[in-house]
Amino acid sequence: MYKVIRNIAITITVFIICLHQGCQCPRKYAVIISSNNVTMDDVAYHSVWWYDVIHQYRMLLNQGFTEERIFVLYGNGTDFNTTHNDYNATSLFGHSITDMAANRSNVFNVFIDSLRPRVDGDDFLHVWWMGHGTGHGPGQCSLSMELTHTGEHVSDTELKAHIDTVQSYNKRFVSVMTCHAGGMIDNMDVAGDNSTTFTSSTCIENSFEGPTCNGRNAADYNYWLANSFEQAEPCGDTCISDTDGNGFVSLEESFQYIQATVTTSTPQLADPDALAPNTYIAQNDP
Repeated sequence: MYKVIRNIAITITVFIICLHQGCQCPRKYAVIISSNNVTMDDVAYHSVWWYDVIHQYRMLLNQGFTEERIFVLYGNGTDFNTTHNDYNATSLFGHSITDMAANRSNVFNVFIDSLRPRVDGDDFLHVWWMGHGTGHGPGQCSLSMELTHTGEHVSDTELKAHIDTVQSYNKRFVSVMTCHAGGMIDNMDVAGDNSTTFTSSTCIENSFEGPTCNGRNAADYNYWLANSFEQAEPCGDTCISDTDGNGFVSLEESFQYIQATVTTSTPQLADPDALAPNTYIAQNDP
């Protein structure tokens, strides 16, 4: 409850300042892409494709993102009807959250049609991808990301090109959770792009599920990524990720936390413009 009240107060404060100064308030946009279709609860390496979506979506709302600026691409385009109320979108938010199916066409369309007309030079863009991945080429650093339920693939170069169709923004934060996810690092490690990128593993590593406080299936990396910004696990256990004690978690603090906490793989970072220490996904950067 404290976090909800804090975020409401921050939002009102920023809005009042913008009204006083006559400015365009910076906005936060997010794309959540989960590239499989869940059909059963509590199945290892299956149910996680929905549970992690809910965890990430809920975290973004708690950090000041608004529902109309979060675009969810999941499975066949329909929320998974989980029996767990704490992972049921209608129970949690009063409505379904899936905007479109996760397929090759929509992965492009969400950037060119949904985001490009809206995002401007003051805005923050967050892109989150979850799926299977295969590494190819030297060092297995050419990443092919599966859209498992359709049999399609999106390469690392294609995802970068799709993200780049949104040409006007302030900062970007990209997070990729696949096996061999480190293949995305060289694509995003471009000075002047104002982008910070996390991946769940190196080019040669797989990524795995990990233990959770509530017993739900979760990707090890995704679980601690969301928890780092929440500063807590879903069941309320505290996560000490705000190391400077200013009340907010920077991208650098988040990465340091997941780097120390993820046990099944080695998270990777690309931050060519050194933005991570002073970039926050909360509604108001301190």
